[in-house]
Amino acid sequence: METCMNDLPIKKAGYSCQMKNILANIGVHEPYLDAFLEHVGNVYLLLGNKEEALYCYNRSVAVQESLSGENSPELVGSLLALAGVYTEPEEREKGKAIYNRIIHILEGSKGEACEELGAPLLHLGYISLEENNPEEAEVHIRRALNIAEQNKGKGGSIGVATCGLARIKYAKGDHDKAAELYHSGLDILRKSGLWATGDIALESVKMEAAEFFSVVGRTKEAQDLWEEVLHEKERSIGVNSPRLVVHLQNLATSYAQDGKFERCEPLLRRSLKLLTTSLGPTAPQVSIPLEFLATTLHHLGQNLEAESLARQCLNIREKNFPDDHLLIGEASNILASVLHANSRNDEALNLAWRALHIKEKHLGKNNKQLAFVLDLLLDIMDDLGKTKEVKPVLDRLDALLGGSSMIAP
Repeated sequence: METCMNDLPIKKAGYSCQMKNILANIGVHEPYLDAFLEHVGNVYLLLGNKEEALYCYNRSVAVQESLSGENSPELVGSLLALAGVYTEPEEREKGKAIYNRIIHILEGSKGEACEELGAPLLHLGYISLEENNPEEAEVHIRRALNIAEQNKGKGGSIGVATCGLARIKYAKGDHDKAAELYHSGLDILRKSGLWATGDIALESVKMEAAEFFSVVGRTKEAQDLWEEVLHEKERSIGVNSPRLVVHLQNLATSYAQDGKFERCEPLLRRSLKLLTTSLGPTAPQVSIPLEFLATTLHHLGQNLEAESLARQCLNIREKNFPDDHLLIGEASNILASVLHANSRNDEALNLAWRALHIKEKHLGKNNKQLAFVLDLLLDIMDDLGKTKEVKPVLDRLDALLGGSSMIAP
């Protein structure tokens, strides 16, 4: 979604051509070539050009190897950047191999307790978590934490590692211990002086902690943290940056979980304005806050405006996605709910059926998420007096809910 760096537009194609021309004419022994290549790789990665980023990082590593040898600690920065590109599940082994190489280099050159070991150990731990191996993950992350403590936690590394250990406890189902560790780690980070620096790694830790509190139902703690992240981001990038959208929507989602829809509304209106200004009113990304805001207004009883927004959402998605796309199913479901509230039941019925068919295709006919659409269908049929059509729908709903449906035919 983002096409800017430091909020200044970048012409991707032009930048790419210029960089290729420059790189093609630079010799291996040019001063600071490795650092330049790493910087260019970072820019390519920001622009979403993974292949060019990999080329730059690999070339940076090759330059340093030719100058310093294959086991030089000078390689660590470029190797970390290179490993960070391998984010897909099928690429994990490549990432693990590079992180293990970094550990081998650092242990051989600086000792087994050097502070730089923390980053590759944490990354190995996170990869192990993604592979559903929390025991192995804990070995790596506990070592990272021990090293950080031995080195007095310079740069907030103790806080980051403590939050990493919280992820382990969460994966193991120990939510109370995970919450305790998250609070401890976040408090250490606040006191480190790095909390509000805009560091991407720390921002990721904060968002991960907020998501944990949200998932386990500790919504007040999640909301406090989402608010803190939002305000920090406003200070660092300004109040009118489209990059705030994800943070506005995260906070709004947390309020919605708590039923605080009146607090969602201003956040979502702001989110919609930022995206519309940045991308235009018909961009597919704009349909997300439109859907969310329409749902919020529906809950607040403001169904006339909700209908208008839900229609805009559906129209945008119909122009940008296939007819049977799940996002179109979601938009159809929301518009059907709002139309039902506005006593527009004939159109609502058609849309609800459409939503059901699309969701069945993507989720399967026995997915419990279908219960919401079936419930809506029953309400609409009841209002329309379609009593003969109710029973098969009611039977399906009862089957999905294990006979717990309270709706009468």
